[in-house]
Amino acid sequence: MFYGRVRKQDFNVVYDRVTAKLASWKSRLLNRPGRVVLANSVISSLPSYHMQINWMPQSVCEDLDKTVRRFIWKGAGDKGMHLVSWNKITQPRKYGGLGVRCARTQNVALLGKLIWEILQSPDKLW
Repeated sequence: MFYGRVRKQDFNVVYDRVTAKLASWKSRLLNRPGRVVLANSVISSLPSYHMQINWMPQSVCEDLDKTVRRFIWKGAGDKGMHLVSWNKITQPRKYGGLGVRCARTQNVALLGKLIWEILQSPDKLW
């Protein structure tokens, strides 16, 4: 928990963990579907603990989304075009998207789950 105003620097640990995980993978050896699977399963789940208890600033969520977007399209290199819009990629698979989770919506959903638990179970040891 943080005391006072939450700043972007407070979440450098989260951003560093995501970038370290990306640096360890040989993304030039992965095709785009493989990168999407890794983005869905690993990169989107790394900051979920911090998202469950803290309201992340918009700039942190945008940086996380930008990192995922860059990993999907460019891999490790600097070349690559964004062939599909981010709104299409973040849609569920049944609606034609790739099912990548947007950081802001994931943060709101996890905090909403916590609020729901607090309101529904006031007898728990909060």
